[in-house]
Amino acid sequence: MKISAGFRYSIAACALVLTGCLVPEKFAARVDVQSDGGYTFWYSGTAVHALAAAEIKKAGRLTEKDQARLNAEAEKLSGQPGFRKATYKGDGRYELEIDSPKKPGQPLDMLNIFLVRTDKEGVMTIASKEIKDKEKRELEQLGITVNGTLEVNLPKNAAVVSHNATSTPTLGFGAYAWKIGRVDQRPQMTVRFKQ
Repeated sequence: MKISAGFRYSIAACALVLTGCLVPEKFAARVDVQSDGGYTFWYSGTAVHALAAAEIKKAGRLTEKDQARLNAEAEKLSGQPGFRKATYKGDGRYELEIDSPKKPGQPLDMLNIFLVRTDKEGVMTIASKEIKDKEKRELEQLGITVNGTLEVNLPKNAAVVSHNATSTPTLGFGAYAWKIGRVDQRPQMTVRFKQ
């Protein structure tokens, strides 16, 4: 089976913003927040290239040339700031290790899924991108599933304004944590720092 020219163009275009085409699958993610509002985002796990998964479902496989192109993009990705490891495992899947420190107020948009923003009032929002119903159906049709955890560790001077965590610290110890088992499950947290 031959991969369409349109897919080859999509792979090339997606390669320019590879992380925007990757969907986390099995992973552990963590955000460690410091008292000054700086933080480190950490991710270890797998991710799937959505367009490659679509082509595999349609054509049954990827060509050697497309596999090589995706592998080359992983090598480029591993040289980007914050990426400790990006290995192409074949069939559109990657193994990633990310350790990305950020200064106070510096935004994060990792894998076009995990977001951290701080507004003008100093309120930090940690969340995942909202998945629309159409996107959810498309990912489910491709057989892409999500099985991961997200933990957020906060300093003592951080006051939680809102959250939808699966579990919370006990007696001030531990982290806010989410067990993520669906593509449309959206962790959210807002934090204000005490002066």
